[in-house]
Amino acid sequence: MTTPRRPGAFVISLDFELHWGMRDHTDVQEAAEADLVRSRDHVRRLADLFAERAVRATWATVGMLFASSRRELEPYLPTVRPRYDRAELDPYVEVLGEDEDADPLHFAGSLVRHLAATPGQEVASHTFSHYYCLEPGQDEEALRADLAAARAIAAPLGLPLNSIVLPRNQWNPRYARAIRESGFSCYRGPQPSWGYRAQSNETTTVARRAARLADTYAGLSAPPTFAWDELVDDTGLCNIAASAFLRPYSPRRQALEGRRRARLIAGLRSAARRGRLFHLWWHPHNFARYPEEGFALLNFLLDESDRLAGSDGLRSMSMGDVSAMALADTPGGHSGP
Repeated sequence: MTTPRRPGAFVISLDFELHWGMRDHTDVQEAAEADLVRSRDHVRRLADLFAERAVRATWATVGMLFASSRRELEPYLPTVRPRYDRAELDPYVEVLGEDEDADPLHFAGSLVRHLAATPGQEVASHTFSHYYCLEPGQDEEALRADLAAARAIAAPLGLPLNSIVLPRNQWNPRYARAIRESGFSCYRGPQPSWGYRAQSNETTTVARRAARLADTYAGLSAPPTFAWDELVDDTGLCNIAASAFLRPYSPRRQALEGRRRARLIAGLRSAARRGRLFHLWWHPHNFARYPEEGFALLNFLLDESDRLAGSDGLRSMSMGDVSAMALADTPGGHSGP
């Protein structure tokens, strides 16, 4: 018996991290703080836009953001923590304010509740502490404790956290079993090319960053798409790899915007017509400085997605939706806790 052809899918995931995602290289200084505070409004705006347009999206959220205050956070702090060789990577030394009003860069309970209540939005994990799986000094025991803390702080909201996105896309295959046994069914693997290979911060070279920038605007082919039958790996996890990063708008590269749009549209069309997945991701703070240009590009892509839904059956799917479908017909497939 042949397996029915799966639909093409447009998958969107966002890394929701606020200052936890940049604290190791960006101090809380005026410009960065302004961008991050503005990005809180964009979280709501993006979620509301997705609901209005029936877009299903995954919000990979740092576990500490689930708290609205220091008092609310403290019971969930794990006792086993990573001992990074680089001291600046340790999030547990961060000085925190009293609550979300006093410290909107490190607490976001109100926003997490908004996401949880918005139709079609999957709240997923970005680990509890923005955990780095490829940095020297961390280990599996600390990772398991971190993931347990992430699940615990999400539990009062009734959020199962089936999907995970590892910070900086630091996929470490040695931890696949730990991630699966911690209750996750899928992860976002790195985009499959040299410039996007999973690596530690210290090995991320200028050449790799330049390759990623060039790929956004001058890539010779469409971004990669993925076949349904190649998603489940030999650990039983579903790897919903990245196709493209929605890079922030830049006036300096305005002349290249047409090329960028064309490449993203080519990826969407390839997924729709070939029954494959196109996975686009970004951070809410990427819209902070030029929000109207960012939302204009996003709506342009969603308009094309709607057209492809009518002509080729393209579907909007969260990571959780994809893993449930991919694992349904897989012997031993693991679809959640």
